[in-house]
Amino acid sequence: MNIFYAQFSTGQVLKAADVTNASLQSWIRRGAIIGHKGHEIENPGSPGYRRSFSFHNVMEIATAKALIDIGVDLSDAFRAGAMFAHTGDESRLPGLPFTTQAYTLLCVAGNHSHVVAWEPGTDILANIRLALHRPLGFVVLQMNPLFDRVTAALGYHPEEVLDLARNQETIK
Repeated sequence: MNIFYAQFSTGQVLKAADVTNASLQSWIRRGAIIGHKGHEIENPGSPGYRRSFSFHNVMEIATAKALIDIGVDLSDAFRAGAMFAHTGDESRLPGLPFTTQAYTLLCVAGNHSHVVAWEPGTDILANIRLALHRPLGFVVLQMNPLFDRVTAALGYHPEEVLDLARNQETIK
């Protein structure tokens, strides 16, 4: 099955995002999980229904959890997680690392975040600082291992997911 059209259970999200059920339920109740039109959580709290999450929701939650773990506050972590998981451009599709050999870095300073491709040996610090509006400091999360861990926990091979994305014209 195509990961971009699959729906995942709460249990799968807990495992893939390395989050507790109490945290996930709290984030849902507080409206922290931003989601995206077409990728929203199905049945978010409807009595008698099980929740299901899209791949993009899972990446948003996993990214936010990783950022919270390194000290980013909840709202900024989910804002950055949503930006990574639900937006992209011609060089990087939503929720995915860059498909080049570069490392995908998510840089966060307060409520500003920026995704950048970094190749070892290159200096991208000035570009990051400019994109983040010249902060005094920022945190960097390497997205490649997070993507690999999440996709594997959901039962997919990371390289196969990237190949599928490269071969699709549009991921809705």
